[in-house]
Amino acid sequence: MEADGNRFLHELAPFDRLLEDGLAVRLRPVNPDDSTRIHRAYDLLSEESRLNRFWERSQRLGEAHVERLTYVDGEDHVAWIVLDPSDEGFPGFGGASYWREAGDRSRAEIAFTIADEWQRSGLATLLFSVLWFDGWHDGVRIFVAQCRNKNRAMRRWWADMGGTDIEENHYCRLSLDLVSPDVFLERIAYEVRPSYRLIETAEWL
Repeated sequence: MEADGNRFLHELAPFDRLLEDGLAVRLRPVNPDDSTRIHRAYDLLSEESRLNRFWERSQRLGEAHVERLTYVDGEDHVAWIVLDPSDEGFPGFGGASYWREAGDRSRAEIAFTIADEWQRSGLATLLFSVLWFDGWHDGVRIFVAQCRNKNRAMRRWWADMGGTDIEENHYCRLSLDLVSPDVFLERIAYEVRPSYRLIETAEWL
C-alpha cells in the first residue's frame, strides 16, 4: 500500500487486498453517500460489538452517529471502510476513523468497527495502517482512544501495537505515540521478537 511520492493514500484509493484467510477486500474513504450502507453494516453487529463501539445496544444506529461518521473532510475527520469487491450490495466488513483534537491537531482520536464474523482477521490492523500513513503525513503524532474495561480484545490489540492503557472506573484511556512509517519499517526489521500485530502492520505498510 505504498503511496506515490508525497501523495496521500486517499488520493490513490480504492485498494484491493487479500487477507491471510483468503478474504478479498476493497478499501476506500467513507463519503456522505455511505449513510445507508453504515445503517446496514450496524445491523451486522452483535449487541456486545455495538456496546464496545457506540456505548449502547440500540437496535438502530442514531442519525447523529451516522452523520458524524459520514461527515468527512479528509483532515479533521478521516474515515475508511472495508468492502467486498465482488458484492457491491454488501454493506461492509468494517471501518475506522480518526478525529483530530481541536486544541492540538497532532493528536487524533481513533475508533474501529469490525463486523463480528470478521473480527480477529487483521482488518483492524489494516485500517490502522491506512490511518497511520495518511495521519502521519498530515501531522498526526499521537492516536488516542477510549474503550470499555471489559473490551479485552481491543486492549490486547492496543498493547500489541505498543500503546498504553490507563484504566478508569468503567473505561480505559488509550494512547499510542506514532513514528514515521519509514522509521517504523526500518526499526521493525531489527526489533527482537516484535509482536505479531507489528509484523502485520509492517506487511501492510
